[in-house]
Amino acid sequence: MESLYEIAEQNSIDIDYFPMKVLKGLSIPGAIALNPKLIDTQQEEREILAHELGHQMRYAFYRFSDSDITKARAEERANRWAVMQLVPIDELQKAFKSGCTMIWQLAEYFNVSDKFMQNVIRIYRVKGEVDPS
Repeated sequence: MESLYEIAEQNSIDIDYFPMKVLKGLSIPGAIALNPKLIDTQQEEREILAHELGHQMRYAFYRFSDSDITKARAEERANRWAVMQLVPIDELQKAFKSGCTMIWQLAEYFNVSDKFMQNVIRIYRVKGEVDPS
C-alpha cells in the first residue's frame, strides 16, 4: 500500500479521509477522498485507493451529468490502471506457473478480493495478455 501513497505524493495528489453517505472513494483532479466509515478492510482500502489513483493517473474524470458511456469509459480506464498496479502481468504469469489458477488462489496470492481478481482476468484477457487455461 505504501507504493500507492508514494505514487500520490510524487504526483502531488492529496489523499484525505472524509466520511460520505454512500461513496467509498472519490476523485477530483489533484485530490482523493477515502471514506473510512464504509471501508471495512485494508485490502478494500488498497483496491479503492488504486482505483481512485487510476482516475488521477489516467485523467479519467467525469461529471455526474455526463453520459453513461463517458462514465463507463472513465471507470474502465481507472480500473485498468488499478489492475496493472496491484497485479502486474509478469507477476500474474508467475502465479499461474506456480500453480495458482483458481480465482480465490490468485486473490489470496495478490491480497485482493475475488471480485477484483475477476476484473484482473477480464482486463488481461481483453488485452490478449493472459490465458490461464
